[in-house]
Amino acid sequence: MPDSADISLCHRDLSDRLVIDMATTEAVGRVAHMVVDVKAHQVEGLVCNAGFLSPSQPIPWVQIESIGLDSIVVRLGNQAISEKFDAALPLEGQEIWTDVGNRVGRLVDYCFDGQTGAITQYLFTAPGWQGLTDGVYLFTPDAVVSAGRKRMMVRHTALINAPQYRSGLPDRAAEFWQEDASQTRQDVQAVLNSTQDLAGQVQSQAQKLGDEARSRFGQLLGQVKQRTKKVRTQVNDRVADVAANIQDQRDRKAGDKLPGTTIDVDSEAIWPEGDESPPEQPPQS
Repeated sequence: MPDSADISLCHRDLSDRLVIDMATTEAVGRVAHMVVDVKAHQVEGLVCNAGFLSPSQPIPWVQIESIGLDSIVVRLGNQAISEKFDAALPLEGQEIWTDVGNRVGRLVDYCFDGQTGAITQYLFTAPGWQGLTDGVYLFTPDAVVSAGRKRMMVRHTALINAPQYRSGLPDRAAEFWQEDASQTRQDVQAVLNSTQDLAGQVQSQAQKLGDEARSRFGQLLGQVKQRTKKVRTQVNDRVADVAANIQDQRDRKAGDKLPGTTIDVDSEAIWPEGDESPPEQPPQS
């Protein structure tokens, strides 16, 4: 029978607590979880993790000498593990159902007598079920109908009237869930704040880019207008020059042509006086 500084303990109080061998004072490991006979509502012992590569160490309740604030002192022996220990279950996170088939919430912890290992109450959460607010509630072992590795079935009437878990007993579980809920709210708020900041930055950047794009587009449009005007002026000037050249050529051609028939006269030919026809030209050899 172990001696305990605190007669009433909760499973979460002992999680990861150091386990020391009384005979050698060597550390056996740390508590991984405890195992419970769900029919008798009795803690049958604990399972200790000795290290990453070391096998788990089962320690029956009869080998526990004392449960202190900083460690659990055990006296290891060569006894074989009992069938009750093998049949015991680690009660961690089982779903809580009523005997009429309603899912209520989830088991979060259980408290037991540090002297005998007898479970005194089970702790559960049931947010929003039958008007239960966020928090930790309890029911006694006599309300349990059956239990397995995934679910625990409890009398419907016991869960409807379940009292809230109060301080005065070890309240580590309630504090844990309150801290977890508070941290979750802080994390959610931080995410929302960062999302709003990011959205503001994106909007500001988009507006800045839009203003820059409009400014650049205006500059580009002005440049295009100036170049278009310049090209249009050059084209008009070229067309005017071509038209003027064409008119000059037409004027020159018109000035070269005289009215009448043009006659080619050989400078050496002499027309006899009174002869209307020109003299015959000697045949050219």
